[in-house]
Amino acid sequence: MDVYTITPNFAQEGTIFSGRVRFRNAFEAGFLGLILLRLLVSLEWGIRGKIYAGVILILPVVIFAVLGVQGESLTSFLFQFVKYLYRRRILTAPDGRYRLKRNRRVKKQEKRRQKGKGGGNHRKRSKGIKAKAAGSKEGRKTEPERRKAKP
Repeated sequence: MDVYTITPNFAQEGTIFSGRVRFRNAFEAGFLGLILLRLLVSLEWGIRGKIYAGVILILPVVIFAVLGVQGESLTSFLFQFVKYLYRRRILTAPDGRYRLKRNRRVKKQEKRRQKGKGGGNHRKRSKGIKAKAAGSKEGRKTEPERRKAKP
């Protein structure tokens, strides 16, 4: 019996060239290539200049668009990158308002620590529980007393 292994991208939808290229990436690369080619043709350079510019500029851009960026298409990567640029946090020197809030918070924490050092921070037991705890301590036998009790 012959055993045939089926590759994971065999039945994958949305791909061309035997599952090697996603259709979206190929479409974006073709569209981008046509736009850049039209711009290149409109330039008033000689034939050699246009060929060199096409090989140096257009070809790498189209290949990059076909491959994508980390499994995403080029346009989705660019949209996410622009979104990141607008929403990123920029850390600056703290203003006076922030420093005031921080100083108040630090003072509160210091007061809490000072309260806890004196032992006044513990919960108080009720009188019944306190007496029960004292009685249980007195009722305990030490090790030598237990040995004497066992004849």
